[in-house]
Amino acid sequence: MASDLLDGILSSAKASISVILVLAYGYGLRKLHFVSGEAESDIARLCAKVFLPALLFTEIGPLTTASNLRNYWPIIPLSLFFQGVAFTVALLSTKVGMPQHYVPMFIFNNVTSLPLLLINALAATGGLDPLVTGDRTLESALKIGRVYILINALVGNLARFAVGPYLMKVQPPKVWIRSHREDAEEDSLLPESGNVALPIEEPAPESRRRRKQVKIIAHARRIKDWIVSAMNPPLVGGILAVCFGLIPWFHTEFFGAGVLSPISDSINNVGKLFSAMQMMILGAHLYSKKGSAVLPLHLAWLFTYRFILAPALSISVVYYIRTTWPNFLDNDPMLDFVISMSNTGPSALTLSAVAVMADLPSDVEGQVSRILTFCYATSPFISFPMAVAMRMVKQTGVGR
Repeated sequence: MASDLLDGILSSAKASISVILVLAYGYGLRKLHFVSGEAESDIARLCAKVFLPALLFTEIGPLTTASNLRNYWPIIPLSLFFQGVAFTVALLSTKVGMPQHYVPMFIFNNVTSLPLLLINALAATGGLDPLVTGDRTLESALKIGRVYILINALVGNLARFAVGPYLMKVQPPKVWIRSHREDAEEDSLLPESGNVALPIEEPAPESRRRRKQVKIIAHARRIKDWIVSAMNPPLVGGILAVCFGLIPWFHTEFFGAGVLSPISDSINNVGKLFSAMQMMILGAHLYSKKGSAVLPLHLAWLFTYRFILAPALSISVVYYIRTTWPNFLDNDPMLDFVISMSNTGPSALTLSAVAVMADLPSDVEGQVSRILTFCYATSPFISFPMAVAMRMVKQTGVGR
């Protein structure tokens, strides 16, 4: 366990240092005026509206096949369950004074780059050897582990950009709240009756039917407007990836070596620009958007949940399922380890792009940048729950 812990500390420390260095580059470029304020805003919008949708399209598409969803479906409800618990915790926290823009930071952690980096580093140092069972090689175990991570990332990314911008800012629901203007619109659709006094008797059946139809039309319009407003570029990119991935011909021709693969390759090249550009712009925000003060109590509670309570929940759930309902999950120790760690770690860096889509005030957007920087500075703490997860997998004896 000590060697696993040391490997985890070194791996996660390297990951956090590389992120912080790129943030520092962005901070320095902005401070030295290599990047102007206008360019900073333009690049932030490009990241949120072009680079990120392209990245999600090329990451989600190749994994979205009927066989993957059929074989790895338990990952999906478990991922949604963990997000639901985090949402409940965050919502209760806002009731006692925590700002609204913290909510997505409780729900959405880094589900792609950091987990992939960690299992690659563990494989290189022998930390994954206990998860290699049967006739499986280390390389095959590592490959299936990446698939598990990316399936979980598929769920996290789609949910993040579907509801993230709405969770990050306070606003009244648009669909079910009626306004005086909407009431007037509905009344305007009804036949005019002049200034004649309303009759005392019951309305005619045709009038009741007409009023009911008008109400249905008004509700349908509000639902349509909500759906249109929810279709932000990253979510559209993810949905298109699912559609293209589930159609066999498009999956082969687009994400394989077919005639449409050059288009997929070009989108992939654009998507690769996101990670570095987003981190540099996040660093620039640290200089240009000072933001209001970040309360240590809020940071401590976010850190406690993301690095202590969240992994305790996921590890306990996996242990309970494995010991009481073993057929729910495949007999694979790598699957148990990945699910145990799927709920652990710092908040996702892409939440800075979500802040852009949410049109937050400049001081709040600057605060989001500082919170994410703090999260990645403390990311080496992920090694402790990782060691506990590894110990749990060994105790259950999965795959033996």
